Amino acid sequence: MHDPNGITEKQLVTLTSSQSSSVRVRIFRKSDSEAVRRLFKTCMMVGEGAPARTHLAATTRSPSFLYAFALLIISITVEVTTLSRFLPVSYLDLTVAAIALLDLLYLCYSIYSAVGFYIQFGLTCLRTDLKDIQGHYNLCQVTSTSNENSEDPELEATSMKGFWVAEIMSPVTNKAEIVGCISLGDPPPPPFTSGPGTTELRRMIVSPYHRRRGIARALIQACEAHATTSKHKLTAIVLRTTFYQPHARQLYTKLGYRIVLEKDLRFGNDNVHVFLYRKDLLTSK
Repeated sequence: MHDPNGITEKQLVTLTSSQSSSVRVRIFRKSDSEAVRRLFKTCMMVGEGAPARTHLAATTRSPSFLYAFALLIISITVEVTTLSRFLPVSYLDLTVAAIALLDLLYLCYSIYSAVGFYIQFGLTCLRTDLKDIQGHYNLCQVTSTSNENSEDPELEATSMKGFWVAEIMSPVTNKAEIVGCISLGDPPPPPFTSGPGTTELRRMIVSPYHRRRGIARALIQACEAHATTSKHKLTAIVLRTTFYQPHARQLYTKLGYRIVLEKDLRFGNDNVHVFLYRKDLLTSK
């Protein structure tokens, strides 16, 4: 595997997977927009390992959820039995019906609390930076005669910000397919603020069908190579992730990121445990 350390901003990072498929990391182009947004939805919400899906699975396996579900089944069974025997409605029947209704509301609210945070986060991303990636991340068109005449011109990161994608040639369509992305943006807001000279690593996702190929590592190293160039004068990279992204957290630790803050964010009747990681940079001269 080729080590992407020390790459320049315009170079491509090329990897060779165990299946001999060529994967490369490059700067985002405008034609990538829809594929990036589609991949983001999959990786955040419904794909294997998606935090929303993982959090929901943990919620539905919790003792309180299982007890509530069992109580709902019992309540419905009692009501159906009473109605099937054409017995007069009693105070007990009304009580059981009320319990069933409240139980159902609790279960629905628990499900909403488990996935609502990620839905809200995802919609915010799609309405802000992922709506106009080129503009938000200050990507400029590469100056060249051939590029000016191109329908899909190459872009470059000219500020501390940047957005990169990982692509692979699809064996089905024989066309390049976006399988991952990552970005560098402004420092996070309070309570995660971490001082001057800091950039935040964001939108780090890899397709659930193309994991364990070193793609995430290459994406992160492309960001670090960009951040350590002297003109940006950055001293550290920070990132935020949740408890329900364990594989990503393991990778961050291996690459030298350390936890500097943990915080529970309340959503509904549940908490989302968020970690702030930091890595100090050795800026090149």
